[in-house]
Amino acid sequence: MGVPRAGTAVLAGGLALLLMATTVGCRRSRPSPTPSSGTATVGLTVDAGQPSYRLGEQISLRLKLVNNRDAECQLSRVPDGAVTVMSLTRDGTAVAPAHGGAAYYRDFTAYLVENLVRVPPRGSVELTLGSDPQSPVGAALTTSAPDGRGGATVTWWPVDQPGAYRLVLGYLRAPLRGVPADACAATAEQGTVAFEVRGG
Repeated sequence: MGVPRAGTAVLAGGLALLLMATTVGCRRSRPSPTPSSGTATVGLTVDAGQPSYRLGEQISLRLKLVNNRDAECQLSRVPDGAVTVMSLTRDGTAVAPAHGGAAYYRDFTAYLVENLVRVPPRGSVELTLGSDPQSPVGAALTTSAPDGRGGATVTWWPVDQPGAYRLVLGYLRAPLRGVPADACAATAEQGTVAFEVRGG
């Protein structure tokens, strides 16, 4: 895959990428995650690795996806290309993301296909979303989606300021070549988690 050059970063799975940012405007944690009511096709819950983090410390979020169907389906075991941020607030105020692109040393879509796993009815898969302390906007949670050209569009959600954060996540897997469509590509259920970033 090559060695990352200056101005590069590494995402989950060891994928080296060149970032071009354009800024725009099972442990349990305390508090516990808040799943939505009702039964969705894919169940989603989120836990923070710990209730609070020091400024600059990596934030680690653990997601659990559950196949609530009566049939097998495919779910991603990595957050890339599937986990999406619905909202992020700090001390009750919305946090604006930054957007950019990523050019990979290997095909991003192929990487996503390789990380799909077959999950039986009522089975589950767990994945971890961690903050990147060296993103173009400082410490940030990163989400991504295929750009149709072998790379990805990237969104950075800053968590680089002290405060009480509330994050709402969703699961939405983009269509992937060679992968039949199924009802597990997305869920209407959202996962909510809260954590604190402490200064000093």
